[in-house]
Amino acid sequence: MKIIIVGLGQTGTLLAERTAAEGHDTVVIDSDGERLESVTNLYNVSGVCGSGASKAILLQAGAATADVIIAVSPVDEINLMACMVAKNCGTRYTVARIHRPELSGDGDYFSRTFQIDCITNPKLDTAQEMFRQINIPGKVKADAYFSDVATIIRINMDQNIIPGGSMSLREIKNYFDTDMLVATVSREGKLYIPGGDFAIKTGDVVGIIAADTAIPQIIMKLGLTHKSARKVVLVGGGTVAYYLGKKLLESRRSVTILDNDRKRCAQLAQLLPEAQISHADGVDADVLLEEGMKKVDACVSLTGNDDANLVISLFAWSCGVESVITRVNATAYEKLLNKVNMDITISPAVISADRVMSFVKNVTVHNAKGNDIQCLYQLAGGKAEAIEFIAYDNCKKLGIAFKQQEFKLKKDILVAMLIRQGEVIIPDGNSCIQSGDRIVVISKKGHGLNTLNDIFAL
Repeated sequence: MKIIIVGLGQTGTLLAERTAAEGHDTVVIDSDGERLESVTNLYNVSGVCGSGASKAILLQAGAATADVIIAVSPVDEINLMACMVAKNCGTRYTVARIHRPELSGDGDYFSRTFQIDCITNPKLDTAQEMFRQINIPGKVKADAYFSDVATIIRINMDQNIIPGGSMSLREIKNYFDTDMLVATVSREGKLYIPGGDFAIKTGDVVGIIAADTAIPQIIMKLGLTHKSARKVVLVGGGTVAYYLGKKLLESRRSVTILDNDRKRCAQLAQLLPEAQISHADGVDADVLLEEGMKKVDACVSLTGNDDANLVISLFAWSCGVESVITRVNATAYEKLLNKVNMDITISPAVISADRVMSFVKNVTVHNAKGNDIQCLYQLAGGKAEAIEFIAYDNCKKLGIAFKQQEFKLKKDILVAMLIRQGEVIIPDGNSCIQSGDRIVVISKKGHGLNTLNDIFAL
């Protein structure tokens, strides 16, 4: 497909890398010539320097024949304008990123009136991810969510779990004493999609998929506390803090928001009257102690500065806060911190790129039945993908048991879970796919899975 990306911030650069890696003909647009040159030198993409809202620039980028335009500049209005102009020029599908709450509520209007096919709000999505993580202890990271009934969590298999240095997959399942499946294993920089005879070793980082109802049992076996976070402090009062604070208050949590901008504090006090809003410097240890850091259940660092967020999270961790969540904008930081077990890191750029790539994959191969892909997540630092497919009646292997010879998957692909009418099924050899099932598939990067049928070997 021919794809145009407008804006080369963290998200745009990540999308340029991923679309090029999947073989799409990608053109990037940015008004910063140095940034444009850097990205075109790094990845197999071409570039046009200028405004993404300009018809002339869009036509130069190929909008007349493009399949998709993805507008992810820092300015919401430019993103909307770029999509509208590109659609008028002939681009088939348009994706616009919107940040501001007052515009995100108009998504349906923009879709109907201006034919924008996909609107993403990474700040709202980030707040949703943080809300889901907030009850999980910092040594466990939830990497993916499926149909609101299942989760992939990441665990470091230390000597407490594997005292003898090695355990079979069956022994791991017996250890946790619940229905689960090891979906990925990261070992010394390499990723493995484990088969039946794979052995887990001390020091491995594993991705475990299980029903949400089984997660507390797994956490308990790790010797960690799984309890509801009642008192939450948010350091930084931007848009993500507003979205997250609102969700926390709706779930009857006690919320404190710290921000060093008096004007923003006044705005938040009006928007979230039930929250405690404090004008304070969140990087000051004395201020954090005064705000009761040692007594809170969860701390989320949300300032616009990655370094400040890291310092805040380190301090919260040193105070014994059970759930510490760090927002990181630089994807390099996110990859680095994912190797550290002290807290949870969340990157809005990665979340946004995952949402956009789900849309791109769905329009790459037309399916008259509907979208094959419901959600997509990057795992293991981008080395693997978890995709939730819907099985329609055009699936080639409906009703065939997994143990049968004709049910053969491509290498490094795992069917990790079936979700049938809300029920979670960890598959075995007798399992089979039925029409309407939601299928969670784990694969190594590079398979380019766009439909459920793509997972099967010829």
